[in-house]
Amino acid sequence: MTEVALRTTDYRRVFEVLDRCADVRTVPEFRTRIVDAMIDVFPVRIATCFVGRDYASQFADPDATLAGAEAWERKRSVYQKDWARFDIFGTPEARRRLEARRVASLTDLRDLPEESAVYVRDYLDAWRMRSVNAMSLDLPGQARALVGLFDNDEDALGPRDLTALQLLARQLSVLTRGLVPAPRRDLLAALTERQWEVAQLVADGLSNAAIARRLTLTEDTVKKYVSRILAATGCTSRTQLALEVQRQ
Repeated sequence: MTEVALRTTDYRRVFEVLDRCADVRTVPEFRTRIVDAMIDVFPVRIATCFVGRDYASQFADPDATLAGAEAWERKRSVYQKDWARFDIFGTPEARRRLEARRVASLTDLRDLPEESAVYVRDYLDAWRMRSVNAMSLDLPGQARALVGLFDNDEDALGPRDLTALQLLARQLSVLTRGLVPAPRRDLLAALTERQWEVAQLVADGLSNAAIARRLTLTEDTVKKYVSRILAATGCTSRTQLALEVQRQ
C-alpha cells in the first residue's frame, strides 16, 4: 500500500467521520458511532469494531459492533468460536503494518500462515468479502480498537481511500486515547437466588459434595447448578467464578 495525494473529497470524508465522533466520551459509545460513520462515509458494505485490553485480545471481543449486514451479524458467534484466533489481522505481518501505518489490507499480506489462509478461503470468501481492510486505533492504557471495513467489490477502497484512512486513524487516536473505558459487566447479574447461593459456596472453596450437604441437595443437582452458573456467567472454571463472586 502506497500513499497518494489526497483530494478535497478525501479530506471531507476524514472530517465527516471526525465530526460524527467528536462528542463521544466512552469506548462503548465510540464503537457504535464509528461503525455507522464508516459505512455512511466510505464506500464499504460492512464495518466492524473490535476492542481489547491489548492487540491480541481484541479478536475475542464478545461485544464487537457491526454495521451493514444482518446476515453477517448472525454469524458472529461462529467467528468467535472458530475463526477469531486465525484472523488475518492477527498475523505478525498485519500487526507490523498496523503498528507502523495504522491501516492494513488483505491485498498487502503475502505470506499468510496456513490457518489464516484457510480463514480467507473458508470464512471471508464464503461471504464473498473481496475488499478486506482494517484500521488500528489507540485506546486508554494499552487497549486497542480494530475497525474492519469489508465489501464484495475488491476495488471498493482504492489507494486514495486507504491514505485517507491513515490520516483518519492518526486523528481519531487523539480522541480515542482519552475515552472512558467501558464499565465492567456484572457477570453474576443474571443468576437466580439459588444459583447465587451455590456460587457463593463455590467461592468459599466448598466441593460439590460439601455444597450438597449444606443445601440438602444431591451432588448431581449441585453439578448441574455449577454447570449452568458457568454457562450463564461465561466463566471457564470454578476459580474464575470464585474470583467474580469475591469481586462482588
